[in-house]
Amino acid sequence: MKLKQILLIFFLLFFLKNHAQNTPVNKVYGLPLDTLKKMVTKHPRYFKHLKNKWVKEPQKMTSDEMMLLYYGSCFLPDYQPVKEDKAVAKIAGLLGEMDFENALIEGKKLLTVYPLNARLNMLLGYAAKKTGQKRLADYYYKNYADLLRIPLYSGTGQNYEHGFVVRLVSDEYLILNQKDLELVEQAVRYYQKIPFDEFLVHNKLKDNKPMQTLPKQKLYMNIYLPFFVGQHKNFEMVQDEAKRKYKIK
Repeated sequence: MKLKQILLIFFLLFFLKNHAQNTPVNKVYGLPLDTLKKMVTKHPRYFKHLKNKWVKEPQKMTSDEMMLLYYGSCFLPDYQPVKEDKAVAKIAGLLGEMDFENALIEGKKLLTVYPLNARLNMLLGYAAKKTGQKRLADYYYKNYADLLRIPLYSGTGQNYEHGFVVRLVSDEYLILNQKDLELVEQAVRYYQKIPFDEFLVHNKLKDNKPMQTLPKQKLYMNIYLPFFVGQHKNFEMVQDEAKRKYKIK
């Protein structure tokens, strides 16, 4: 991509951050997700460049680049949130069995497919720590923190307008854990035709306090990307596979 095109993207991002106050609720850091989709569609090579940069030199990523990559990746062809979460759950299973060596080996392989998965980076950090590889553990933990910081600061979670915007369902629970919260109830709600996970939570139990004495609060997570964008892509893939299998034109 030419330098002029790259500068145009960042000018657009800057403009939207400062002038998109009256856009619909479906936006992140002031940037409407529909606009981001158009940016990815028009400049896919730029977003692939960002992805390669994250894989090779994550320490050189700027905050704007991280935000664009984290959310822009949802509009690339390989975004399959359900499949991604299931694959990472297998690494968590290995850790649950205390098979730290294989968790690290298999996790590294999976990271080449899902480099933007915050939970996977966290699990790899834990596996590296348990195998005595402190520097490697620090590397993965830093990547985990850098990735989770994007949805964690995308909102306050206090209402629909300021809900946390996530690219994966697993990121919702990472946010709860980061905030030291436990889930009580969960339901899907719609606001301005956008799906949200509504969480009823309370602070994690401490000092053996009875659970009923802990104050509860609601948190809102914008799940448009995994719920609509991701599932729609999965549905299209199933359709395409069926057409190939049954030779339907």
